[in-house]
Amino acid sequence: MPLFELVNCFNQKLREEQLLSENPLELHGDRVEGRFGDARLSTELHPIRLAHAPSMVVGYDASLKASQTAASGDTTEQVYALAEDGPPVVNLDRLCRTIHMLNFLPIAHDDGSLFLHVHPRHILGVKRNHGAYFEDVIFRCGLSPRRVVITVQVTPVYDRQFVRLLEGLKSYRDHGYGTAIKFDEHSDHAFLERYCIEFLYRFAPDFVRLDTAFFARLKTRPEWAKRSQSLPAVMRGLDTQFLLEGVENEADAALARIVGADLVKGGYYERLESGEREPDRAIA
Repeated sequence: MPLFELVNCFNQKLREEQLLSENPLELHGDRVEGRFGDARLSTELHPIRLAHAPSMVVGYDASLKASQTAASGDTTEQVYALAEDGPPVVNLDRLCRTIHMLNFLPIAHDDGSLFLHVHPRHILGVKRNHGAYFEDVIFRCGLSPRRVVITVQVTPVYDRQFVRLLEGLKSYRDHGYGTAIKFDEHSDHAFLERYCIEFLYRFAPDFVRLDTAFFARLKTRPEWAKRSQSLPAVMRGLDTQFLLEGVENEADAALARIVGADLVKGGYYERLESGEREPDRAIA
């Protein structure tokens, strides 16, 4: 189905379901944007590469780009703060993922995976059968859930809801989606050892995502350095792949090799492909 027909189809679907007076989706050339209140929503797709052969792109990570009429560059959390718990945040999360899915279609023929973020508030706002609604969106786009990896971020904010987050991820897996857990790089190691590692033992996702900032913080806390190996050690013992994000320079690329990352993501590789010079690093 042509992209403009899909946009019309989903506009009708969303308007009927959410009782909207205006279309939430707009097509600009081959790019789809959305609207939630005063916020304009669009997609940034970032290549995910094999660590041992970075020229090989195996998928794309979709991140939300948001702006308002009076401001620009809003963060994802600022946009989600506009939505109340329950149906409003569920509708926002579904709208964002629909936008990302439509923007992925022009490159979907490469057979890579689309990594989508599901907000923890969405999982907590849906009582059961997670993934069933979006499964219909995927099928209408001519793809299957196996091409989509659902990412949930694990943070101290939701430490009391870990059981429900686990149940949501298991439901996505039951519907055929790939699954990923992204650990908050700003969390301390008490949280890491008490919750994150236990989370992995109770649910082994297809991917575990960490940012280079996680390892950078270890340099400021020497007492954490030895304990920092606990999470990579657990990942190596499970049937899961390690995705290192935030690779922005040669030192980050070397870190990917040191920690044994399977996949990498970051601007460093895009600059290599385009022949751009690596940005100068500040001298401490």
